[in-house]
Amino acid sequence: MIGPPWCSSVPSSVAPENPFVRQAASDRQLRRFFAGPEYFQGDEVVLPPGETHHALRVLRLPVGARVEVADGCGRIYLAEIAALEPSKVRLRLLTEVRTERESNLEITLGLALVRGEVFDLMVRQVTEMGIHRLIPFRSARSLIRPDSLKKSRLARWRRLAQEALKSSQRQVLPQIEEPVEFAQVLQGEEDVKIIFWEEQRDDTAGVDLASLPRPERLRALIGPEGGFSAAEAAAAQKAGFLIMGLGPRRLRVETAALAAVTVLQYLWGDLGA
Repeated sequence: MIGPPWCSSVPSSVAPENPFVRQAASDRQLRRFFAGPEYFQGDEVVLPPGETHHALRVLRLPVGARVEVADGCGRIYLAEIAALEPSKVRLRLLTEVRTERESNLEITLGLALVRGEVFDLMVRQVTEMGIHRLIPFRSARSLIRPDSLKKSRLARWRRLAQEALKSSQRQVLPQIEEPVEFAQVLQGEEDVKIIFWEEQRDDTAGVDLASLPRPERLRALIGPEGGFSAAEAAAAQKAGFLIMGLGPRRLRVETAALAAVTVLQYLWGDLGA
């Protein structure tokens, strides 16, 4: 299982999965926390500040409480709270929980920059739907420029992805990159590349996606509220992208992003038969 580039080997000293422990844990619907590999040390993990606050101040979990912790690299562990400090929660790892909720289709999704609350929603939804990588980009009709975004905005998107990872019980945290220009998002070596353009109707697309060989890696682009320009669609086609529509109705950008990923996961990912 391939995770984000910051993933590395973490705890090798954790006991292998005990199916009886796993069943007992699932029966109690344990709280799940996120901690990147840098927070792991042997069979212990110290929760990051945000997760520490949630465990201490919101949930008020006691020492000995059992929880789950995901490292975002494909590993989930059953753990118990070993120590509570004013600004630190230390967990002792008990066993690795074996599960498989990652799609076999690696989707790199390019999302045009739109207003904050809409982009936030899309980050959550496409993470839940199993994308592998997200690239924000500036389109000709984007109202937001990459250089106008504060670093805190990228940090917020990554935090939202972590929250969606936990709620959807995914194992691998999507890689969310810094915003780029449209020309840069066209660059990629995926097996299939698709630009979803509202001016392209299904009856004139000329491409039956279901007839294509099943890809392992795919790149898809979703435009801003005003859609892609004709020049951008032509540039994408020249770069090897298939131009596809999403039906006869005009969709809001957040609806289009969710619909596109759903279609791709159904055709080639883990939503099909």
